[in-house]
Amino acid sequence: MGDTGPTEPAAGGRLIWRPMTAADLDTVAEVAKTAHAHPWSRRLYADSLAAGHWARVLALRPDAALDPPHWVHAPRTPQGDWLLGSLVTMEGVGEGHLLDVTVAPVHQRQGWGRWMLRALADWGRAQGLAQLWLEVRRSNAAARALYARCGWVEAGVRKGYYPETAQRREDAIVMRLDLCPAPDATATTR
Repeated sequence: MGDTGPTEPAAGGRLIWRPMTAADLDTVAEVAKTAHAHPWSRRLYADSLAAGHWARVLALRPDAALDPPHWVHAPRTPQGDWLLGSLVTMEGVGEGHLLDVTVAPVHQRQGWGRWMLRALADWGRAQGLAQLWLEVRRSNAAARALYARCGWVEAGVRKGYYPETAQRREDAIVMRLDLCPAPDATATTR
């Protein structure tokens, strides 16, 4: 599906889905700090860009007549657009691994996380990937529910995967999204 992403009629043609660039790193990292209890650092985003991972920014062109007043302090991209969120995925052999997805707090609960996950699935299908994988903190019920609503299924647990404190670690729930249906074992060739 390219870089256009799924359609979002509510955006009225203002939506921008583009590759993340080095110019975005400061803003993306700052948004991650406000959106996650355990955010990615600027360095991790920079390393992902350097590694060639599929990293995208979701933004919205400003419109003074449509944008709510409380967005005055919302994050902006270097181009001056509203930063809705970002996503980073690593492609492997026949599969992809969602490394990070972030929605700016002021834009949460508006469907943008679901939008980015649909765009990720569309990209994965276009790449011919069979599956997408991710890890999510066991305690992150909101993210787990979002992933489940988008078709991801729990596939396992990584014990003590995430640091919680200096003395404790938290389990990760491994989730999978099947992109290519498995061949029907009951189908016959004629």
